[in-house]
This record gives sequence, structure tokens and C-alpha cells, in this order.
Amino acid sequence: MEFRLPELGEGVTEGELVKWKVKVGDLVKDDQPLCEVMTDKATIEIPSSFSGKVLELTAKEGEIVKVHQLMLKGEATGAVSAAPKVEAKSAAPVTAAPAPKAAAPSAPVQQAVAASAPSVSNSNSADVLASPSTRKLANEKGIDLGSVNGSGPNGRVLRDDVENFKSGGGSRSGAAKVRGAVAPDDRMPIRGMRKKISEKMRMSVDKAAHFTYVEEADATDLVKLRARAKITGEKRGIKVSFLPFVMKAMVAALKKHPKINSIVDEATNELVTKHYYNISLSVQTEDGLTVPVIKNVQDKGIFELAKEIAEVVDRARKKKLTMDDFQDSTITLTNAGSIGGLFATPIINYPEVAILGFNKIARKPVVKMVNGVEKIVIRDWTYFSISMDHRMIDGADAAEFMKTFIDYIENPAMMFIEE
Repeated sequence: MEFRLPELGEGVTEGELVKWKVKVGDLVKDDQPLCEVMTDKATIEIPSSFSGKVLELTAKEGEIVKVHQLMLKGEATGAVSAAPKVEAKSAAPVTAAPAPKAAAPSAPVQQAVAASAPSVSNSNSADVLASPSTRKLANEKGIDLGSVNGSGPNGRVLRDDVENFKSGGGSRSGAAKVRGAVAPDDRMPIRGMRKKISEKMRMSVDKAAHFTYVEEADATDLVKLRARAKITGEKRGIKVSFLPFVMKAMVAALKKHPKINSIVDEATNELVTKHYYNISLSVQTEDGLTVPVIKNVQDKGIFELAKEIAEVVDRARKKKLTMDDFQDSTITLTNAGSIGGLFATPIINYPEVAILGFNKIARKPVVKMVNGVEKIVIRDWTYFSISMDHRMIDGADAAEFMKTFIDYIENPAMMFIEE
């Protein structure tokens, strides 16, 4: 029997084969996970549609596989299901946060491993992760792959590992370092989340004409309001951050400047302005930067938003987001405040036309009018940076939006009074 890549979701025609979970000769059961496939929307675990034996894997890890393309040949021992169900494990849509940790999610997918990670030893060559070309090279050189340290993702043995082993380094027991010798370069295939981040960022930069506008804000009243909400939230078992307040301020400002809450429809050559407010939130995970959507922010209160944000962030980091978590975003919020930084130039989550960057809040001395007299006072200060698509949004539009938004940040009670 033949196993082909099933339908992955509306508008999804292909995906990257990130990882096989079976090998030739394995006995599999119906609905058992066969592999992980990454799309532009999520990393999806593909289950088996048959029970039987795996005879051949016709697609390779790292390969872009089309929907309905042959992936595996097997010998079925029971009934074959019509089509397997697919479940998204974690996010793939990515966008650049100010100062991302290579990442986090970007944009947005899910097996990127830092090049500096320690090598992983393999004890059995049959179980070693390695490409066919690497296996062939090892065979030609008479090297047992089980004895080679794998420096690739998840301990994958790369061609350089085999070459390094042959020259006297890279064995499981290790080799003494030569005085003055320089370690070979670390190489990591650009695939998984890092590949999706790369593609998304390249598309955004190629299509949108980016410009960034930065404004400062006196967040003293916001800090006080959040402190009071935090106490109430703790009694309800809810952790309240600044993000719900920033989102509500965004909605209040977007209602007065609706053009900013738009996406570009390249197919129809139209700017589509939305009248609901679905805010994507950049989330840093161990696999990369991902951008799930908090939907209908206009209809939710601070505590409801705080609870939903916490749940979404938790699911993102546990790789339990679904395809629905990435649908219908109208604008993106990226937050580097907990990391630091004065301000940055975030990259638009295309096809949206704007992304707002929220940076750290810090105490600082500023000159303020107090009872008609200029005085130096200590205030909670912050900066917001918004990147927009200059093809659709003029500089004056950005300035007017930010002026309105900052007014709500500095006078947070107003956004609730006007609701």
C-alpha cells in the first residue's frame, strides 16, 4: 500500500518533512504517528492510515512534500483508513520580535537546535540519524556511524562529523586536543522553524515597504493600574501582565485609526480593513518565535485577556497550538520588555500592515509640569515602536495613531470609560 501526504488545512498545499518517527522494517498501527510535517501555519503530526509494516520511506527529512505526494510504502495487515487526521503541535507563523533569541517562536518550525549545542553520541548505527549521503560516505570510509558524535539537530550525524572522525576527532571516546588547534566550524541545516522564520521574514521584507515610528510614554498611571489589577488577579488565580492593557489601548486607538487594522490582499490588489481586532502575540519558545492570535480583543476584559494570554503562551511552549490559533490576525504585538532594550524595528507580520513593539518600562527622572512649575520627578517611562507598510500607511497616519495610542497608555482609565 502507498501512504501519501493528506490534506493539511485550507490553503495549505505543501509542507517540510521535519522528522520521521518510523523507519523501514517497523510495524505500525493505525493512527500511530508516522512523521512531523511543518507548514506555514503549524507543525503537524501525521498519523498512519494503516496497520502493517514499513517497506520504504520515499520522502527525506528536510524535503518539501506536496499534498498527495507519495511518502511511504508499506504492507498493510488490516483495513486502511480513508485519510488520517492531522493535529497541529506548534506554531509556524513567525515574525521578528525586537532582539529575538534565535528563536523563540519569529515569525514564526520546530526542531531547530542551536549550533553550539553539545554533540550527541550514538551507540547503534541502525538508530543513528543521518542522511543517505552521510551513510554512504561512512560506508566508503569504513566508519561505524554508531561511533561518531553527531553535531546536527537531535544528534544527527553530518558529513563533517564523518570527515572529522576519519581525521582523528569526533569519536565517542574523544581525542586529545592538539595545542593551538582550532575546532572545525559548527554547521546546522537551516530547516524546521528557523527555515520558516527565514522564509517569512524574507517575504515580509520583499513585499512590504517597512518604516518604523518610535514614541515615548509616561507609563506611571499604567504601572499603578496594573499593580491594583495584579492583586485582584492573584485572588482569582490569574497572572496579570501589562499585555492586556496594551492590547486594549491598541483596540481603542485602532477604532479611531481603522486603516492600521488592515491586511493587504495581493490577489485582488486591495487593502482590507477589519472591524474586529485579532491581535497576534509573538511568543518565544525553545524552538523559535511563534505568533498565535488572541481573537476579538474588543469583547474581552483585562482578566479574561490575561487568562487567555497565559493559556496561549503555555500551549505554545508545550507545542500544543492548533491551526485555529493562527487564523485571521489583523495586527501583531511583539514584546521584548522582559528582556530589555530601549526600542527596536520589528518586522511586519505580512500581510498585515503594522506591528507594534512594546519595550521595557523603567524608572527615570523627567521634567514635568507640577502645579504650573517645571520640576524633575521620577516616573515610569517606556518606548513603543511601530513598523508599518509604507505602501499603504503614510508617516502622518503612523504619527496620529501613535499619538492616540500613547494617550491611552498615559491615561489608561480613558480606554475603559469610552468602551
